[in-house]
Amino acid sequence: MRFDKSGLTHEQLRDQLKDALARQEASVEKAETIVLDEGDRASSDSLGAFVLELLGRMQTGRIVLVTREVPGFVLDSAEIRKQTCFVPVNKQLMLSDYARLDEKTAFLEVRALGSGRVTLNGRSIDDWDGTLPRALFYYLVDRGMTTRSQIFETFWPNLSTREATNVFHVTKRKISEVLGVDLTTYWSGFYRIASNIDLQYDVFLFTEMVQNSAIAEPEEASRLLTYALSLYQGDFLRTVEADWVKRRRQEMQQMYGEALIGLGKLMEQAGKSREALGLYVRASATNRHREDLARSIMMLYRNLGWHEDAIATYRRLESELESALGVSPAPTLQELLAEIQAETERVH
Repeated sequence: MRFDKSGLTHEQLRDQLKDALARQEASVEKAETIVLDEGDRASSDSLGAFVLELLGRMQTGRIVLVTREVPGFVLDSAEIRKQTCFVPVNKQLMLSDYARLDEKTAFLEVRALGSGRVTLNGRSIDDWDGTLPRALFYYLVDRGMTTRSQIFETFWPNLSTREATNVFHVTKRKISEVLGVDLTTYWSGFYRIASNIDLQYDVFLFTEMVQNSAIAEPEEASRLLTYALSLYQGDFLRTVEADWVKRRRQEMQQMYGEALIGLGKLMEQAGKSREALGLYVRASATNRHREDLARSIMMLYRNLGWHEDAIATYRRLESELESALGVSPAPTLQELLAEIQAETERVH
């Protein structure tokens, strides 16, 4: 069944299940599987009490709970965790079984591709006690290993070493308080991610898969690039405007564009022209001046019989090159345009 409306109480959850069972002429006691969709429409406390009530009534079988967030009541109860598994599980896609975490380590998930999101042992970290602790947290995670001088130069270039040291230690302490665990350790002149933290970072995973795809066989390369692109939920920390973030954002945008092109080429080689075209068009939004990309798009449009779209692609490139660089497309592209225009005239 799928829950309706939001902010549902325990009683409302019970009533909606009762109505669903009546429509299906079924009962909790005899059910082998009960699927509860849109579980996020209730508070964690209400949902937890409701699920525990169901478990007490079911003689055998299982409950499948579909939610967007990790249900807090599962994390809070060791007994419930023993009876729970999260699916699907895929480390490369940052899909984890929070019921089977190693209690000796802190499981830290960091998503910087987009607006930014952090979870620790399945729980969302939302209150950072200011923008500086959050920014420094992402910097330390993204660098992995960094020196104090690099940190000071990035965040407090105009402060004296003494002043920067004070601000740094106060901010680092706030990060530890927010997380409930020290993020870094200091060794041999470098701050590193602490050894008791199991870090899953979307930027590292994305980068690793894109790089590995370059030396993989086509089928494996396609899988890696598909996974990588699914992790790219937006530009790097898109709401942050610090200089180091802007530089990193540009790097990731370029890699994202290359991943789109790489997967597009694989699709084209496999004879999947429309899929390739869609990927190339998405890639063109990340670099509007690439003539080789415009050529690939024009050729695919041409092969699909969409000549007007091919011509429009050329005109957009022409406008971009003229306004940004004061140049025209290469002669080879001009020749391709002439061929497509001639074909269009013959058709008409």
